[in-house]
Amino acid sequence: MYLDTANLTDIQHYRDLGILKGITTNPTLLKQHPAPRAEQLAAILQTYPDRLFVQVLGNDAATLVSDFAQILADFPNATLGIKVPINTEGLRAVRQMREQRPDIPLLGTAIYSAEQAILAGIAGCAYVAPYVNRMENNGIDPYAVIATARHYYDEHAINCRIMGASFKNTQQILHALNAGAHTCTIPPELLRQMLEKTVANEAIRVFNVDGGL
Repeated sequence: MYLDTANLTDIQHYRDLGILKGITTNPTLLKQHPAPRAEQLAAILQTYPDRLFVQVLGNDAATLVSDFAQILADFPNATLGIKVPINTEGLRAVRQMREQRPDIPLLGTAIYSAEQAILAGIAGCAYVAPYVNRMENNGIDPYAVIATARHYYDEHAINCRIMGASFKNTQQILHALNAGAHTCTIPPELLRQMLEKTVANEAIRVFNVDGGL
């Protein structure tokens, strides 16, 4: 699992759970905080995540690749992944990024269809991020998208993993995993809901009382 946030307090709170493979960010999450992008990323990296995914910006392949180069130049020793929005220009950028730095995992983001996910996998993305809640809001079945993409990857031995994203409740996370997502990136508030169940906490409290604590 990944934590989807740019909030340092939440990152530090959950960093030692032993379940998180890294942090995912995007421009919208970073915009919630006043500091420049590079300053925020540097602060997140100081929490030593296993990997930090950063989204490149641009409306054309050249700009996306230029931003890719800038991020890597700013953090040459960091364990980064790069998020690339998947459309025509995004796929052009993926090809160039793969040629320049095949060691950097690319995450195809803004996935709203199985076609996008399949093309991103063929292009060489290590991950794709289907936007579950946003698809549901637009009348698209996100779980069919995930299942179709997963079936294609498995049938054609494409080494691309599905990272479910854009969740508004914990049931969506479970449905995404059940549909075939390999992992998910979860906002802190939903991770909190997954962990802090009232009935479970009450049972733990009773056990502790009965045990003499």
